Amino acid sequence: MKQLMAAVSVAAIFGFAPPAAAQSSDAIDIEITDIAAVHRPGESVPVSVTVTNPGSRLRDVPLDLTVQASVPLYRATLSSWISDDSMSAQMLTLDRRTVDVPTGETTFDIDIPAEVLTWGNTSVSWGPRGFQASVSVDDETIIDRTILTTEPSFELEPMTFTTILPLTVSADELDEVPSSRQRYEESVAALREGTLDPEGELPDPIGDAIQSATERVVDDIGALTSPGITLALDSSFAASDYGTLDATADPLRAFASGDGHELVLLPALDADLAGWAKTGADEFFKPHVEQVERTRADLDERDVPARTDLLVAPGPLTDEVAELGAANGADVLALENTDVPPIEPLNWTPSAHAVIDETPAIVADAELSRLLAGEGSMSDLDRRQTLVALTAAHYRERPNDHRPLAFMLPRGADAAEVNDVLEILDGAAWLEGGTASDIEELPLDPFDRAGLASADPVSGSRLEQAVASIREAEIFIATIGDLTVRPDMFRDAVAATVQVAGSAALTPQDLDSRVEELETLAASLSAQLAVQPSSTVNLISRASEFPVHVTSGLPVPISVAVEMRSDDRRLEFEPVSTVLQPNTTKTVGVPVRAIGSGNISTRVDIVGPVGQVIGTGTEINIRVRADWENMGTAIIAGAFLIILIVGVVRSARRGTRTPPVSEPGALESEE
Repeated sequence: MKQLMAAVSVAAIFGFAPPAAAQSSDAIDIEITDIAAVHRPGESVPVSVTVTNPGSRLRDVPLDLTVQASVPLYRATLSSWISDDSMSAQMLTLDRRTVDVPTGETTFDIDIPAEVLTWGNTSVSWGPRGFQASVSVDDETIIDRTILTTEPSFELEPMTFTTILPLTVSADELDEVPSSRQRYEESVAALREGTLDPEGELPDPIGDAIQSATERVVDDIGALTSPGITLALDSSFAASDYGTLDATADPLRAFASGDGHELVLLPALDADLAGWAKTGADEFFKPHVEQVERTRADLDERDVPARTDLLVAPGPLTDEVAELGAANGADVLALENTDVPPIEPLNWTPSAHAVIDETPAIVADAELSRLLAGEGSMSDLDRRQTLVALTAAHYRERPNDHRPLAFMLPRGADAAEVNDVLEILDGAAWLEGGTASDIEELPLDPFDRAGLASADPVSGSRLEQAVASIREAEIFIATIGDLTVRPDMFRDAVAATVQVAGSAALTPQDLDSRVEELETLAASLSAQLAVQPSSTVNLISRASEFPVHVTSGLPVPISVAVEMRSDDRRLEFEPVSTVLQPNTTKTVGVPVRAIGSGNISTRVDIVGPVGQVIGTGTEINIRVRADWENMGTAIIAGAFLIILIVGVVRSARRGTRTPPVSEPGALESEE
């Protein structure tokens, strides 16, 4: 941290005045770029200081390295030292020299001799001290601050610490999972190209994405070598279901066998417990949790021990999340101290082992966790020095009270960088890396904390709304798929959304986009099954088959029913089952019975096995003249009857004509 300060703020304490200089500072800057993470008594301290001079060369510039004369008593004092340049303190000079500062950046490597560092041999003199580098130009002093922590020269009992490090699927990796609409279109293309095996299973797009991420996960696991790590692993990354077990089993076995290492399994795809706790959608949530036990069994067969009872939820831990975790076997809480503050103010930092709402818990230090994760505006060096210093201050608060420390990192923390810092912490005399289980064996907090807060009433509403939309679209798409010869194509497309929707890695925008794509697929399938519109149709008989033209744009045959309905009771219909071939239009005859005559509006739909509409229907107007059939029959019958009567009458009027009878004699003579 850099700032211009009055020279007397440091120098007056020692009774010297900075030498005058004719040159202007021209916004000269100074930064401590390297210093020992931990100073051990009897050793020198190498320090690198970089001075940036944007102006002309400066000669005989005073460069001072100073340190606080005593160890601050409280953590807050150390934090203030780093964050507030105006804070003053009694300082000891460790090194003073004059240097030439050319234009640009110049680094000065200074080794502070061990004989200058005359502390660390008592219980009050070891620990963290504010450290400062300064240059003086034109009666102005430009400074940079950090902290130097000195180990005690005597033995002490180290304090246990653990770092809960989640290793989960990322948003970028889930981006590799196609949307439901994309997944369906891929399957259709494969079907048309003949590359979709009619008898085989469809490839799992989620498994493919998780497998693609496994190389990253294996590297991260391999980087975690320092003691003091409780690895919270997304169970997807060690599951035979996803095809990742073979890749991660050996690295996990090596990790679990290391000192101060423990493996904890998280729900598959790092399920967003805060969201699921509000939905009640067990049919969607349960598969994430059930994968935990399957993965534990898989790892057990490979001789890799893993815990499944530690709840490491993404986001703040609320009572709803804790209840959901407990209902699914996670009955030890991992949370930050900001979630459960002490009921009364304390001037010391409590133990990480606690009981919250009658539930065992590991309570992580939020401030130290942020530093370890690399969050905030500090430089990497200042962040490391402050973290080391605050752990020493934590120990010094109550040196005879073993109060273990826990850090809990956010998703996405850099495993290799975290491990480098943990090696420094584990190497400090006052710290010893352990596991969550180690902390659970140590004494509990001797004071009361606040209980878990209830979730914000609107939290989880995003996933609640998404689940409602997913349910509706899933039912519709599965209904269509089950009527085809390839139901797996349709269920596979739905799974691309259902399985990833509840992952904490998805942003709200990602979730909304996936749900919208699923709804688009449902609407598209509905549009591909359609009843063709028709002009008004005349119906002049009491019973007949009404022709309905039905189109299917699906790539596979589908068995459906065509149903006609009307609120007018003068028409009665019977649904007709039929098979629609891919990309064809078929005429289906629907049996119709007319009870009366009139102009009637009917609704024609394509329906599923229990009458649910699955296609795009239409309205058809029918002009029913059922009595015309009777009238026509009567007219025709009457006409025939009239013709018959006329014929009979005419025949009667004309009489019967017979030949005359011959005389007997004439007949005989003819013979």
